[in-house]
Amino acid sequence: MTNLQDIGQRIRSARKARGLTAVELAERAGMHRNTLLALETGRGNIELVKLLALCSELDLDLLVLPRQAAALRAADSQGAGGQTELGERLQALMGEGGRA
Repeated sequence: MTNLQDIGQRIRSARKARGLTAVELAERAGMHRNTLLALETGRGNIELVKLLALCSELDLDLLVLPRQAAALRAADSQGAGGQTELGERLQALMGEGGRA
């Protein structure tokens, strides 16, 4: 399962890829910047409605998958041939092309 730190890192990457400061994104999503910064660093406890507001502002979807699907996706990205085309496209969309 993805943890709060993983979610926070993805939110931060998406925010930076769109050229937004934490203050700008927090204002757009209707929350205090400290709430956003706590999420981005994997701390705090964010309400679902606030997480959904962040995703909306960043043009992201929050997906809930069966564990089997998530495990297959993880295994696929670690396969012998490296990352799949879908994985590469998702990374490009998230602005993580240079990350390992």
